[in-house]
Amino acid sequence: MRGHVGWWMAAVAVLSFGCASPGTGTGAATPAEGSPSPFLLPTPAGPGDAAPNHADNNAWKQRAELTAAQKRAGEKLAGQLKPRLEKLRKAGDFRPTETREVLLDLGADPDTLIVTPMRVPEWWTASTPPEGAFFAVQSAEFGCLIGDVRPERVLVEVRGANPEFGCVEPHTH
Repeated sequence: MRGHVGWWMAAVAVLSFGCASPGTGTGAATPAEGSPSPFLLPTPAGPGDAAPNHADNNAWKQRAELTAAQKRAGEKLAGQLKPRLEKLRKAGDFRPTETREVLLDLGADPDTLIVTPMRVPEWWTASTPPEGAFFAVQSAEFGCLIGDVRPERVLVEVRGANPEFGCVEPHTH
């Protein structure tokens, strides 16, 4: 038993020497002014682990900037289109065929017009696809007019076209 007490006393003595107030012992070192904190990690210099050509690899997604005239022409057409699509929405008609007819009536070129049912999102769990129609029409006069008609809204946007894919970005996962 006496041997155990000796070990305990030695352990307490060693611990008590380690509990002295900072800067009071002879071995205490004070950090130099302006030295970095030991708890902050240095900021890495350089590009990090991003792909070296990230911007180049994603340039195909960039759309052309619209001129002021293209933007005005697109907004004018959007202003004419939105009330007509809103009328379809209020009537509960979200069929792509009806949306296509409205766009053709406003003078959309059938060769550059895309109208499809709404794409089914990956998270969609219902047995039926979402109601609505997606549309896109391209013109040199106004770039792209893109949007959709859904039970809850009508969306019409004016955007620039892309030389790789036109108005509709390819679906990826």
